Amino acid sequence: MPMLAHFEELAPKERRRAARRALRLGIGSKDVKSGFEQVTIHDLSLTGALLETSIPMLNGAIFEFELPQAGLVEAEIIWSSGEYYGAQFTLPIAPSALSAAILKAQPISSAGEAVDPLSELKELNAEVERVALKMESALARLSKKEL
Repeated sequence: MPMLAHFEELAPKERRRAARRALRLGIGSKDVKSGFEQVTIHDLSLTGALLETSIPMLNGAIFEFELPQAGLVEAEIIWSSGEYYGAQFTLPIAPSALSAAILKAQPISSAGEAVDPLSELKELNAEVERVALKMESALARLSKKEL
């Protein structure tokens, strides 16, 4: 399931000429001064990610990906197609960091909206109840047939 993230501009560090970007999981502040840019992560793996964003990025662009349990991980854009970008981590991340990122991330629906976990659980519960009623009905009909 896709996840929401946002780019934030980082202040230049020593020996670096330009500011760098950090990709952070979750929705950024809506404050215009914060400089956040919305990103959808369609796939996250031990070695990289598939990103969708309206921010133009060049192949070879380097940014930092902030992940729970791993901290800031350096990533590089290795391919692009329109608003889709393939990012590869300089070093693979640990499976625990991948799991933590997936658990922390805010999933989005196919319509691109944030998924409310409580609403999602309510929908799942309603679906389970519908299936249970169908099963009861089918079992009742089956029992009557066997008599």
